[in-house]
Amino acid sequence: THTHPPGVSCLAARMLAVGCSLGPLMHYWYLWLDRAFPAAGLSGIRSVLKKVVIDQVVASPALGAWYFLGMGSLEGQTLAHSWQDLEDNFWEFYKMDWCIWPPAQLVNFLYLPPKYRVIYMNVITLGWDTYLSYLKHRPKQTPLSMEEDAKPCALEIQTTS
Repeated sequence: THTHPPGVSCLAARMLAVGCSLGPLMHYWYLWLDRAFPAAGLSGIRSVLKKVVIDQVVASPALGAWYFLGMGSLEGQTLAHSWQDLEDNFWEFYKMDWCIWPPAQLVNFLYLPPKYRVIYMNVITLGWDTYLSYLKHRPKQTPLSMEEDAKPCALEIQTTS
């Protein structure tokens, strides 16, 4: 029989719960974006770019907060601890978000009919969620104290005279 490392099944269940909680929200968000900024193909590039920027500036930070706070809550963390997790990881998350989602959304909004967008976004999201899980659960490095940072390097070069 195949066994998983301890906690993997619980982590998967929490990821599923947070992901499913985002589904309806995202459905209505993208319906609103499509109504507010109708566009099709390259002729609608200005509207598509507006959609992508609004998605990145409004939805992305909110969804990042939802992920870190939701996962933390399901893991039994206090709100303060979950908020600290969000603060500790926000800029790394948000920079990576800008690398992944604008190109993905350009393809989505420019070339895909609405009926294919969900499956396309789910494929991208599978990889994205894997990254988010790594970011939240990777071993944390403790920052160096002022004294440790000020110590000279252990490597000394001896010269002969």
